[in-house]
Amino acid sequence: MTTELKYVPVLKWKQGEQKAVEGLQIPTKQSMTPLIEIPQIDWDYENDCPKKTIDEHLSKTGESLYNSWGITEPVFIDLIYIDPSERMQDGSHPLSYVLQEGRNRGINLIPVTDPNRDSAYQLEVMKANQTDQNGVCIRLKEAHFNNLQHHINQLLQQQNISPNEVDLVIDYEYASTENKNRTSIFLKGVLDTIPYLHDWRSLTLTGTSFPADLGSIDSNSIGEIERSEWLIWKDVVTTHSLKRSLNFGDYGISNPAPFEADPRFINMSANIRYTADDKYIIFKGRVIKRFGGAQYFQIAQQVVAHHEYYGAGFSAGDYYINEVANNNDGPGNATSWRKAGTNHHLTLVITELSNWISPSTSSSLHPVTP
Repeated sequence: MTTELKYVPVLKWKQGEQKAVEGLQIPTKQSMTPLIEIPQIDWDYENDCPKKTIDEHLSKTGESLYNSWGITEPVFIDLIYIDPSERMQDGSHPLSYVLQEGRNRGINLIPVTDPNRDSAYQLEVMKANQTDQNGVCIRLKEAHFNNLQHHINQLLQQQNISPNEVDLVIDYEYASTENKNRTSIFLKGVLDTIPYLHDWRSLTLTGTSFPADLGSIDSNSIGEIERSEWLIWKDVVTTHSLKRSLNFGDYGISNPAPFEADPRFINMSANIRYTADDKYIIFKGRVIKRFGGAQYFQIAQQVVAHHEYYGAGFSAGDYYINEVANNNDGPGNATSWRKAGTNHHLTLVITELSNWISPSTSSSLHPVTP
């Protein structure tokens, strides 16, 4: 069992998130273990077929991991959104391909699994541990919380692995602000039922309050969303007698659900998602298709003028916001603003955890200078 707190952000591995991680300073990266979800293959709605083959879809995965992460600290890798029937052109399993791409570039990948993965996927996870001796990440969601001991024992036996070789992630996914207290009580009950509680290599609680869309925020306004996942984690570690470290995880500035809508009919508004102490601040403009991307200059100025802006020196994302506010860069697009917002968010969470001392473990991270 490890006692050092780690941040476990669940990241949808698209360009915005990749570039956000790439822009982090090395001490910040060393204080986190990202759980990277390889996204599903984009759909060609005009021709009603996938845009790429699985080989094309995964061809740059190793390169992106190396360019964005590039250090020896481990990363959890999850292919949950890749269709189980997919195989590479040479017949190999997509998970096998991705793990080999990591090995080829010196990236320390730990495969993620859960009780619902098919036998072929589970076999690749087991083979990876036999090859790399890196252990396994087991990610449990609400569907697995009933009969938890059965699910866990079955996986341990299937993988021929001990709890001390496993990073266990309790992922409650989305929890609305209104259900914050109920979720916290529920999760304490879940933690009480986890077998081998003190034997797991690491234990992480992850989820988010970030909604699937920003429809609740009016155009041309500044709205707020409570960071319930951060408040839930703090409540759990201060009121539950775990007597072990409990890592914090979230979904960055995203909702857990994958984006599946036809982009031709999406009327996205310009927005900057900015994380503050116990909340997300949403700086929202108007529909980009109608009013253009130049409105990002004004929105960035609103961020910089806000009393909870952390300053241009806080992170690469904050520097970019300041540059756009001063017309030295930008206006940017949805990808560049996801990069900026995510980079700021990751840096902020590491800073928060750096200053956190858990009553149950009396341990903390070393302070990190963004």
